[in-house]
Order: sequence, then C-alpha cells, then structure tokens
Amino acid sequence: MRNALIAAAAVVALAVVLTWEFVATRPVRGAVRAYSDLIAVANRPGLSDADRIEAARPYFSSRRLAGGPIRLAAEGGVEGLPRAVGKNFRAWREGADVWLCPTGRTGVVYRLVEEEGRWRLDGLVGYLRGRNELIPATESP
Repeated sequence: MRNALIAAAAVVALAVVLTWEFVATRPVRGAVRAYSDLIAVANRPGLSDADRIEAARPYFSSRRLAGGPIRLAAEGGVEGLPRAVGKNFRAWREGADVWLCPTGRTGVVYRLVEEEGRWRLDGLVGYLRGRNELIPATESP
C-alpha cells in the first residue's frame, strides 16, 4: 500500500511539473513557430515575389509594417532575416515579448510580440555575442 501511494505521488508530481513546463514555455514555442512559418513562407518556391510578400505580411507586427515596406532579399527570403533557423537557436522571454537568436548562440536577435492573439516579428533588438553579451541595435525597440 505504501509503495502504491509513493508511486501515485510521484506520478502526480511528474504531471504537475510537465503541465507547468508546457504552460510556461507556450509563448516561446508560439513565437518560434511563427518565426519558422515566416521563413517558410518567404522561401516558398512557386510563388511570385508579390505573393510571397503578401503571404509574409501577417507575420510582421503593426509597428514593423508601419516602419517601411517588406522586401525580398536577392538570395531569397526576406531582406534582413536569415533564410533558415539554426539548429542551436536561442529563444527566451523578455518581459511580455520573446527574443529570438535564430542563427545559433551568437548573432542577430529579433523581438516577437503578441498582437491579436498571434506572435509577430517586431524587428531587430541587437546582436548577441559570446558570454550572452547583447549589443543593442541602432533602431529603438
């Protein structure tokens, strides 16, 4: 009987920890999914440039859209964004926003904000260097 109670308590504790982890990481997972979808849309073959820009538009925040037009890069993808998410990318919460370094442990850092229930790319935050040193970008966040 005692072993059954210990096992039941362990299962309940594990369920609580897993539930907390799922809820706590939901914003980061949602932002990373939105960024990955943006990269996929921007690199989608078979679409005209105008169609790719129109398909990418919902993935940008209203502030970013007001800041200037979205342009496609000559080599593919969206101008100013890497064409892929690196396997060692970093993403973390920074207040209500999610910051993402898609190129690895160092490189550019982008801010994603939640607007109208969706995560959207808001722009460049800065550059992440070794030892987690963030060099702010010249644009205001």
